Amino acid sequence: MSQRPKGPCQSAEDVTGDFGQFTTFMRRLVAVPHSEIKAQLDAEKQARKRQKKLSSSGASHAKD
Repeated sequence: MSQRPKGPCQSAEDVTGDFGQFTTFMRRLVAVPHSEIKAQLDAEKQARKRQKKLSSSGASHAKD
């Protein structure tokens, strides 16, 4: 007696649907202007620098 799965196995029937979703996502991603992405990356970098500067200050490392 062999043990076979009781439910139906997953097939690759929805490949075109998944590919369609991927294509739509990529079109939306590529449509974003480079300047907008660059501006957001620069803002995040500045925020990280400020956070690092605040956490490395003497106030946060005070000893009793």
